[in-house]
Amino acid sequence: MARSFSATCGPDGLVHHLADLRSAVPSASGGVVFVSGQLAQRASSVAELVRSTWRGIPACVVPAAGVLSERGEIEGDTGASGVLWAGGRVTPFALPERAEDPGRLLRETLARTIGHRAATAILFARPGALAPGMLDGLGSCAPGACLFGAGTASGAALGVTPQGELIEGAVTGLAITGFAPPIVDASPAARLLSAFHPVEEVSGGVVLRAGGRSALDLLSAATATLGEQASAQPLVLAALADPPRGDEADPAALGRAHSAPPVRYALRPIRGIDPSRRGLLLDDARPGVRLAFAVRDAAAGRAGLDGIARQVSRSALGSAPRFALYLSCAGRGQGLYGVPDVESRILRQRFADLPIAGMHSSFEIAPWAPGEIKLALYTGVLALFRAPS
Repeated sequence: MARSFSATCGPDGLVHHLADLRSAVPSASGGVVFVSGQLAQRASSVAELVRSTWRGIPACVVPAAGVLSERGEIEGDTGASGVLWAGGRVTPFALPERAEDPGRLLRETLARTIGHRAATAILFARPGALAPGMLDGLGSCAPGACLFGAGTASGAALGVTPQGELIEGAVTGLAITGFAPPIVDASPAARLLSAFHPVEEVSGGVVLRAGGRSALDLLSAATATLGEQASAQPLVLAALADPPRGDEADPAALGRAHSAPPVRYALRPIRGIDPSRRGLLLDDARPGVRLAFAVRDAAAGRAGLDGIARQVSRSALGSAPRFALYLSCAGRGQGLYGVPDVESRILRQRFADLPIAGMHSSFEIAPWAPGEIKLALYTGVLALFRAPS
């Protein structure tokens, strides 16, 4: 059993919604509350309300740029969404703000909390607290875990333990055991402008050559395909993919095999240009990684979300969906689509009245390969929790 809510409200209204959920799910084992606007600025006070209203129930309170549910999305206003569910054992955890080696501490925390069990870990990281390298090796310390999450809007997320303790850290999250791991998929709201090229030379974080050409020349060739823009200048991003596997195809390459799965890539900002060396300053680029260029795109965002929602729904056949979490970049939403509630409508069309709660995030922690996750931008991450039927 699970129930969700979303509302434009202040603290008094929030207490009412929390109490309603508590009554609707009498044997609740865990919950998540996303808050935006003034509630996000007072996340610690919200955590106090959750602690008193959901007494004895472990939960996480997450500051967000906006919140959403199956009913719609709340952007640019004070609001909250959340889900409360029954089933499994939920353990909140938090990494200290000034840990000497946060990556090692995160691995140790997951190993201690989850170990080799089939489990789920949902991570909420404060902006600037999670470097891409921190996620390396998480799969080896918790090989049976499904990992995903997002970046908060500003401050840290807060965990509420069953004993009523409030915990807070650079990364705060929930470990869920004794409950079937969710089906998770992700899709960027981006349209590729070029084929992928293997990175050949990197110096000091500057990509100098890829695919036998200078990185700057590749960028110029890719953006030339945009032509004259009638509206605002489009946002061009780098798309980074791992070295190719034998079963995937470059979706931007001509003559691709339609039966082959597309390249999975993570978007990165182009942080600078080095004209003298014809290079580009990019995060996370190293020799062997493949580089392409992409532009933020509303049509691709719609199609991508519809695609992963369809795939997740198909993968859940034979089980009973309980609830879903949807973590969507703050760079999507009405600012991308021009109208409100585009993504919540797609989810409602696919999953009807399934309880859904989610947030507009500063970045996303998306599934990659088995046991691997990566930082992502302009991405939607959908996690469907279900029980065997």
